[in-house]
Amino acid sequence: MTSAGTTRFRRFKGVLAAPYDNDPSGAFPIYATSKPFDLSEYAQESANPSVETFDNVVKALPDELFMDLGCGRRERKFDNCLYVEVYPSVSADLIVEANCRYPIRDGTLRGIGCFAVLEHTRQPWVVVQEMRRMLKPGGQVFIDWPFLQPVHGYPSHFFNATREGLTSVFEDEGFTVDQAFTGIHQTAAYTLQWMIGRFAYHLQNTGDLELLHEFAQMTFGEAAAMSQQDPRWWKFLNALPPDAFAELAAGNMLFATKTG
Repeated sequence: MTSAGTTRFRRFKGVLAAPYDNDPSGAFPIYATSKPFDLSEYAQESANPSVETFDNVVKALPDELFMDLGCGRRERKFDNCLYVEVYPSVSADLIVEANCRYPIRDGTLRGIGCFAVLEHTRQPWVVVQEMRRMLKPGGQVFIDWPFLQPVHGYPSHFFNATREGLTSVFEDEGFTVDQAFTGIHQTAAYTLQWMIGRFAYHLQNTGDLELLHEFAQMTFGEAAAMSQQDPRWWKFLNALPPDAFAELAAGNMLFATKTG
């Protein structure tokens, strides 16, 4: 009986670049790197739900081939979608390096979904260039790129993007933007809950329950009315460890020296 991994490999053999199109195993998963990230370093596998619009297009075009780039753990996989990760996720067909040119032939994919991934890439504009290279003429991308989120994720978190930033990266790389909008999972409520929740989490970890109680009793109105340099804010801020201070920062500064 043919295994699912072998069947999927045969389906995508024509889009894989050499030498992976002739992998001796003849089955997924395939490692396109000798140094994948280690699953043990994840607290838990990323399992964000995929985007319904992308899923609907994949289902509607069963004879076309798609890619889920940075798939994490998917509860459901489609036969015509290639699942790509930088670590051996249970859902991954192809495991690649985090900063690479993907081993996929030019102009072979109908669509690419990439959800909450680009902020974790060192050069997201290069990933966008690769998306364009791998897509057929008229192919589509489906992108989720966060803006107001704290530092999160493994192996790293490099770039958040405004809507204008998201749009400009794709326009600059030769895409026509059909829509740019805020999804129902990207609202201000999500930002506030995540930021406040993480702030409270770190205060709790200090062991100062009195300080945590004081923070919990503060209303939104009180917080909004206080100056950012109010001593009460600094009472909370000074209790945070350095990594939490950086995780929840509104911005960062840098001083650098030219080398050579």
